[in-house]
Amino acid sequence: MGIQEYSNETKSVPTICIVGAGFSGILAGVKLKTELGLSNYIIFDENAEVGGTWFVNTYPGCACDIESHLYSYSFEPNPYWSYNYSRQEEIWQYLSGVTKKYELYKNIKFNSLVKSQVWDEFESKWRVQVYNKLDMTTEELLFELVISSLGALRVPNIPEEFKAFKGPMVHTGAWDSSTKWEDKIVAVIGSGSSAIQIIPELASKAKELHSYQRKPAWVMPRRQFKFPKLVQNVFAYVPLIMLLYRWFIFMAHEFFYPAFLHATRLGRLSTWYSKRHTKKQIPNDDKLREDLTPDYRLGCKRIIVSNKYFPAMQLSNVKLHRDPIIQVKSHSLVTTNGEQNVDVLVLGTGFLVQDFFAPMKIIGKNDVLKAWKTFKPITYLGIVTSMGPNQFILLGPNTGLGHNTIIFMIECQMNYIIQIITEMIKRNAKVIEVKESAEKEYHDDLDKQMEKTVWGQEKCGSWYADKHGHITRMWPWNCIHYWKVTRVADLTKFEFY
Repeated sequence: MGIQEYSNETKSVPTICIVGAGFSGILAGVKLKTELGLSNYIIFDENAEVGGTWFVNTYPGCACDIESHLYSYSFEPNPYWSYNYSRQEEIWQYLSGVTKKYELYKNIKFNSLVKSQVWDEFESKWRVQVYNKLDMTTEELLFELVISSLGALRVPNIPEEFKAFKGPMVHTGAWDSSTKWEDKIVAVIGSGSSAIQIIPELASKAKELHSYQRKPAWVMPRRQFKFPKLVQNVFAYVPLIMLLYRWFIFMAHEFFYPAFLHATRLGRLSTWYSKRHTKKQIPNDDKLREDLTPDYRLGCKRIIVSNKYFPAMQLSNVKLHRDPIIQVKSHSLVTTNGEQNVDVLVLGTGFLVQDFFAPMKIIGKNDVLKAWKTFKPITYLGIVTSMGPNQFILLGPNTGLGHNTIIFMIECQMNYIIQIITEMIKRNAKVIEVKESAEKEYHDDLDKQMEKTVWGQEKCGSWYADKHGHITRMWPWNCIHYWKVTRVADLTKFEFY
């Protein structure tokens, strides 16, 4: 294992490691290049291509639940989106196109898994261990700054009990396209976005489909449509109209934010609207409609948008199981209501979102993940932590959304990071650290606001919370508030030296 240092000709310009080549990592590369003129950075990704979750997730029906014109970079609008809600393939093509346009491929090392980041206090640099998945070698590199751009929906959650199943088993986050469905009895575990998207696709192929759900999801109508060629051309030749359209969608989502606050009129109205959608799509089966109606408040878990799910659940070859699974056998599932033979098992059981950047280890002033999991994640604005000097995080703790697009959040975060790096270069500083007092003040405000939300008021077993019950994933204000607090970096919150 050799040690290399990516040195720079101008001492004041830092060398930068970016971990992840999804939406966040590509954004980081673009902004470092276009706003700071930097090219001395490397983007590491364990996959063979860019895209992150939109490269890895290839299950049938995989699509975004935010409108295409909002789920894209503000500086790279795409007038030619095919549908209002884009499918996985088109989102990946968009990301690949942006990467090519800004010539980022030459800065990316694929099939490169970052195993650890260790802060060297003497050198004031990060020692980054990278495992090459092709030649199975490990090298250690030195970087002055690290930007972690690992998304939450990354490492599949495979509950231990399902490993007893001996038939074909696939997780939606690690799809096997060779799996055969025709004339098979298929069981789908879960009621999250991927499970709800895949059920209609598999129900049309399988002999039987059994849906196992502990807690059903709140479902809203999916206003899907194809953009006419005329509209695409208008967007292309009159960009202002496309910009206004994007702004309108954004503000419509911002208007929905109060539904996530405790006991609001909009929350009650949204609940009624979701129940109305359920009633409209399941008009004649009161029992099924009741079983698919959540007993927790809307917004506590992720809200799903779908027009295909409820019709699929009424097909003659589809059966809903709400009883808990008490045993997994080699070719069957046992609930409190009986045993069901299964040919193929599909896990829509989500991801290990509370493991954050694991399995990568980050050792700053101490073991960051260990400290976060022992108590709770402590950061400032979800972007920096006092435990990690010279480290930035995109989509860090408490910056996820339930009502709007995370692309807006990462653009705010990268704008903030650019300001800090600019100041670091200006001062010719080797180290930048956020003050613990800034973190404390931020978390005091965060905790107070979280208590006003549905997440702070109700425990529904969502992946937003860690094992201690702390809401670690969600931003408790609206997007405009995040823009306000990140628009201009308060440099008094940091130490430069």
